[in-house]
Amino acid sequence: MRTESGQPLNLTVSSSLDAALHEGWEAWDAAARQAGPDRVSAWLAHRLDWPALRTEVLETVHAFLSTDDEEERAMLRAELAEIAESRDDFLADTLWEGVLAAGLTLDDPDLIFEATGHLAALAEAQGDLLAAAEHYIDFLNWRRQDEHTSDVEAVETAFDEIIRLARLDGDQRAAALFEFRQAAFTRLAEVDEDRAMVGDWERDPTPYRSWA
Repeated sequence: MRTESGQPLNLTVSSSLDAALHEGWEAWDAAARQAGPDRVSAWLAHRLDWPALRTEVLETVHAFLSTDDEEERAMLRAELAEIAESRDDFLADTLWEGVLAAGLTLDDPDLIFEATGHLAALAEAQGDLLAAAEHYIDFLNWRRQDEHTSDVEAVETAFDEIIRLARLDGDQRAAALFEFRQAAFTRLAEVDEDRAMVGDWERDPTPYRSWA
């Protein structure tokens, strides 16, 4: 079906869910709870142009909307975000932002790093290398806060990605600076220095910044 101007007419299953999505994950959550699992599942299937998804995702959506456990909710949101990836970057990005927010609330390094990686990949796919790097920089700054911890490998991966993205973005100076910082962190980790395991490994507490 087309409008009078000849443009395709996009019939939506739920205009309230569409509108809420553009306001962010919190607004979408509220709209989804009000809509209920059947309508949300139908909306997802329509938005992703995947008819069979309506039935396949219903159990996950029902669990997502009914649980009050923040960690379980974050894991279920991550499942929905992964389903959306490659079909609807905007929806995936919004859902991963919700996973990241939950990880920060829970101080859960695994959730934070998983969301960070997906958000960075989505930004890079859109050609925004700086935004992709900033997701990893935010992770490192979170990890450097008092009492925060994570796998050493997550820190090393974040450094690797920032350096790679800086080079792709043409900022060799930034790449060299983060290489220097990574080398210092790696030396601490190799000798099992406590600062490499928890809290800030830098002597200077100034947060890392991007090359913008």
